[in-house]
Amino acid sequence: MVLNFDAHLPQLVAIHANLVYLILFGVVFLQIGVLPLFFLPGNPFLFVCGAVWAASQLNIFLLIVVLIAAAILGNLSGYWLGNTVGQAFFVNYLNWPNQAALDRTHVFYDKHGEKSFLFSLFLPVIRTIAPFLAGVTQMQFVKFVRSAAFGAVLWVLVCVLAGYFFGNIPIIKNHLGLVTLLGLGLVIVVFLLKKVWDMFVKPSQA
Repeated sequence: MVLNFDAHLPQLVAIHANLVYLILFGVVFLQIGVLPLFFLPGNPFLFVCGAVWAASQLNIFLLIVVLIAAAILGNLSGYWLGNTVGQAFFVNYLNWPNQAALDRTHVFYDKHGEKSFLFSLFLPVIRTIAPFLAGVTQMQFVKFVRSAAFGAVLWVLVCVLAGYFFGNIPIIKNHLGLVTLLGLGLVIVVFLLKKVWDMFVKPSQA
């Protein structure tokens, strides 16, 4: 049902309008907070949620609150697992990654962690790995919570409201997969352009 959510979600909402909030919370929380469940749907899942809520005339405010809470708690779960299980099993027991790699990752999170968590939820797999690595490298917790919370709000608002206002337009509804890929491609292009700007344009201006 989860992997074919676009077909099953409207029926689920019609039958279990209240229970569905708990199911959606679980899907979002698990895909962010539990490393092996990275394959669960992300951006298209939220988009379809917005479209279904628009068609069902259910409480969009409650949906947004539930999904933001799930994303924030999922990030915290990933951080905690990285800081406990990741440290104990991967770093202390397997000695992987090595100390040099850990130091580089720690420096990256110190310099770019807050900015990266604003957009990491838009990227499949990265949304699950990023908080785990932040915990493994012991990123400053206050910085992590602040950036993860802002990122969760941005991710949910963009994807859900896009689905709410545009998801039931026939051409979009019939080409959801293509729209999702285009949206993902746009996020990646913006991210890469920002990296190119930081590497080449800023130094030349300085």
